[in-house]
Amino acid sequence: MKTLFALLTALIFSFSLSSPPPHVETAEEHISIALRAAACGDIEAGRAAISCYNELLDKEGSEETRLDFDELFLLAKLIEFVSGNEQLSDEWRMCTGEVVLNRVASPEFPDSIEEVIYQEGQYAGVGSDYFRYSLTPSDKCIDAALRLLQGERLMEAHVVFQASSVQGGELYRSFYDPDVGNAFF
Repeated sequence: MKTLFALLTALIFSFSLSSPPPHVETAEEHISIALRAAACGDIEAGRAAISCYNELLDKEGSEETRLDFDELFLLAKLIEFVSGNEQLSDEWRMCTGEVVLNRVASPEFPDSIEEVIYQEGQYAGVGSDYFRYSLTPSDKCIDAALRLLQGERLMEAHVVFQASSVQGGELYRSFYDPDVGNAFF
């Protein structure tokens, strides 16, 4: 009996030494959770994950950009709405989102992503119930929004228009897809 007890004690002790270390949360894990939440429209989970992400960056004294889940989700939805077709390039999606951010930075447009997207006469259809309540962005559109909010840029800051035909002054970049048509920036 003593031998069996000693054997069990040794087994339990060795098991506790070989168990994995406690889970360490990283900024990347919080971003991953937020992106999954955005893809399924889980606003509360996304907000919580981004809050933890920002707190971790603050704790570490990181210089990385702090994020706002509502901005990420809304920008991703707009990119999906305008340029979400699966066959379009990531560059096309990035340029679509970048126009929104360039407008936010411009004194000629409203000062927030939400105000720019919902500005009257700018993005037809964003006031619809579909856009507001049903549309969930694809992973590609969420990734484009994240990259943009973290500072990645493809165009100059003065590019503030996107249309299906050339309008006004200088043409900065254009895209064509046989099924979707043209996009001019």
